[in-house]
Amino acid sequence: MGLFDIFKSEKKTRSSLGIFHGMDCREWNDGYKKDEKSIIKFIKKKLKSMTQKEFINFLKKRENYRKFVHTEVSKTMNKISVTEPKGISSYGLTKFGFVFYPSTLLEKDMNIHGFKIVDSDVKYERKKGMKFEKSKTLIILGQDRKQEYLDFWEKKLSWGKAVHYIGFQFVDLDDDEYEFLKPFESKLKQNSPKLFDTWSKFIDVGYEGLFATEKRKAYPINRFQTYLVFEE
Repeated sequence: MGLFDIFKSEKKTRSSLGIFHGMDCREWNDGYKKDEKSIIKFIKKKLKSMTQKEFINFLKKRENYRKFVHTEVSKTMNKISVTEPKGISSYGLTKFGFVFYPSTLLEKDMNIHGFKIVDSDVKYERKKGMKFEKSKTLIILGQDRKQEYLDFWEKKLSWGKAVHYIGFQFVDLDDDEYEFLKPFESKLKQNSPKLFDTWSKFIDVGYEGLFATEKRKAYPINRFQTYLVFEE
């Protein structure tokens, strides 16, 4: 499974289920790099005058706030439920509700990914920009859960619990791409006994196959959103 090989990483990391509160980082992220120094400066300034509870309430009032709730749904899989942001900018986002990911990944020193194919009312094309029309979108939810990242944010912010990035990649599928991934569509949404096998096969066949095409080599994703999340 290459990048996603959960069996080769022996180093353990801290595991966490529960509730996380997300701060949209788009004002410090242009899609190519993050202005991490400014993010840290912004948060540290707030934390100097706020308790953690007050800071979480502050996050809830920010534009594009999202709440992330992790739950265990089986011996092998977890679910991360995601609230939808409010405000004008939310109209340009694809709604997806939740994704599943293997629970064992929380104990591995690696990033964590979940996938879902959903109906969308919006898509983005490089030349034509945002278009409000029906389409199919692949959601890739990534959690930057490597121990070095967790340690970095603890050192910078002294939050006392997990702080890390969660990112969404929105891949607006054309007809051929959708037909290729269609066998996975319903299976990735269902908490079935074979969900882990579906997740693994999607990486080996669906993910690797989609991003091996010339189109996706040149233009991998259509839209993105990045959050820095704080464990409650």
